[in-house]
Amino acid sequence: MKRALALLLAAATPLVPATAAASGFLVARFGGDYAGPATSHPSAIYYNPAGLALGHGTRIALEGVFALRSIEYTRPDAAVDNPLAAGVSSGGTPSDATGANSGTATLSNFVAAPFAGFASDLGVKHLGVGAGVYVPFGGSASWDENSAYAGNTAYPGAVDGVQRWHAIDGTIRSLYASAGAAYYLPGPRLSVGAAVNFVRNQIDTLRARNADGTDDLVSAAGTLQEGRSLVTAAGNTLSVGAGVIWLPTDRLFVGLSYQSQPGFGENTLDGFVKNKLSGGTVTSGDIEVLQELPDVMRAGFRFLASDRLELRAQAEFVRWSLFEKQCFLDKTMADRACRLADDGSVAVDDPATPANEAGVGIIVNVPRAWQDALGARIGATYLARPGLEVSGSLGWDGNAVPDETIDPALFDMNKVFAGVGARIGLLGERLSLTVNYTQFIYFTREVAPRMRDAAGDAVTGLPPSRQPDAAGTYAQSIGALSVGLDWAF
Repeated sequence: MKRALALLLAAATPLVPATAAASGFLVARFGGDYAGPATSHPSAIYYNPAGLALGHGTRIALEGVFALRSIEYTRPDAAVDNPLAAGVSSGGTPSDATGANSGTATLSNFVAAPFAGFASDLGVKHLGVGAGVYVPFGGSASWDENSAYAGNTAYPGAVDGVQRWHAIDGTIRSLYASAGAAYYLPGPRLSVGAAVNFVRNQIDTLRARNADGTDDLVSAAGTLQEGRSLVTAAGNTLSVGAGVIWLPTDRLFVGLSYQSQPGFGENTLDGFVKNKLSGGTVTSGDIEVLQELPDVMRAGFRFLASDRLELRAQAEFVRWSLFEKQCFLDKTMADRACRLADDGSVAVDDPATPANEAGVGIIVNVPRAWQDALGARIGATYLARPGLEVSGSLGWDGNAVPDETIDPALFDMNKVFAGVGARIGLLGERLSLTVNYTQFIYFTREVAPRMRDAAGDAVTGLPPSRQPDAAGTYAQSIGALSVGLDWAF
């Protein structure tokens, strides 16, 4: 039932490849080799609205990105919170069930993401307007089952894999619907543009969970401890994008753009949680989820080296340091507030410091504390013959996730990527088919288990911020094929 419910939730939303091509779960790669802060492609509605004024007539772009994502996560025995020696009766992971909480988990998912964009000058010289629908932030994952525990009655939850304490099935995404305009100023040879984005943020996740934040399989009384938690939440907000493109010559386009945070700061998502913890009854209730997504700055150029060859380069800076936590609150508490102490526990009132107020209604807090990340890409397109243009690109992107808060639900690593593609004219210059394949090569990541005190207990945050140790080896590979149609008239 739990997997059926998770699949129904996933089927209700488009899937997007988590961490497919950029830091964190920024997955904006629609537009292929023609995208970027100096583009005039309809994807300029996101990358740099100033590009909307640099095309002619009306342009429509429809694109699908189809990706195959493979992950292997190996959790060591040393990451298990409370391993029990043979014959010891206490809360923790019994010696005969070590494989339920350590070993290798795998994922192999096929995912797809759409882009639809429109740009037009409306017959007015130097003007550009546009609109688009796309998913720049997002990820979706459904982990493979652990066949060694299929049908196991002693520890039935272990069938969902050693990563289950952070993710079994889940989706996080931000769907954008954008409208913008730009104008080219002939005197300074400068195009300026801006866009307004309606943003639909969504979280759906199914994971194993214990009330104390551990990965204990049994309680001190010897009863089955492992529970499940299902969360679904969504919220609507706005953001803006703006940029400029300067043409110092007819062949050089230099772009600079900015995309604000969704909601310009902390976002509130409304939803519900369904829990079955410590073998108890199923409970559910309304919740709020608080999170803060990053803003993005981009700079780049494209240079027409000849009538056949165009060169491109771009860089982006993503302020993932704003993504500090995901805090889940009981919506029935009128004075709910996610205020936490430094050790992750709920903050209490401090009479000596009136500004230090207590946290209220916190169900669970997931610490993130991510770090800012940089990425860069270079590329070129070459007109091989009329009606056939070939392209290629190389890029690097940095890691946004520190060791302290990495987990299989949201992880990242340094990566390089290479892409090849072609644009084929179907009706001269009016209709073209674009095909691009990109291989992302992730650097395998090793994360050491948490430190332990003299009693052997893991040194970590306290409930409601305590999470099972996500130490181990992370390996990932993604190949993405994008297919698009561009129509100009």
